Amino acid sequence: MTKKFDVKEKARGILEEALDMEAVLLLNRISEQMQLIFHENPHPTFDDAVRIVKDYFRGDGRPADFIEDWLRTAVDHSMARGLDEADQPKAMLSDLGVFRFMWFLKEKGLSEEQIDIVLTGAVQQAADHQGT
Repeated sequence: MTKKFDVKEKARGILEEALDMEAVLLLNRISEQMQLIFHENPHPTFDDAVRIVKDYFRGDGRPADFIEDWLRTAVDHSMARGLDEADQPKAMLSDLGVFRFMWFLKEKGLSEEQIDIVLTGAVQQAADHQGT
């Protein structure tokens, strides 16, 4: 339990040190947008997930090659995790949220190690909230 607390605290410290209030608000907006996607698509089909991912990346100005590679990688990742086809669309949307979060932190200058700590802390925070 102490290790979990330490990682969450370390993650919080990294975010407080690296991000200004505007960045925190942008992170909150990413979170709210992803929650809305899941709320509007509680049981997405594969086609729904592909459409949502493509719409997001097109709106972000990403080229078609990037989008196709990202989708292929997301499918490969979900298959490597042993997810069945019914769970793949939600996993793809979750991956989109993680990607957005990581990309934002990378743009703010955080190192790969700092991003890993922040993501680990976020996963632990989410797990703690689901347990209550």
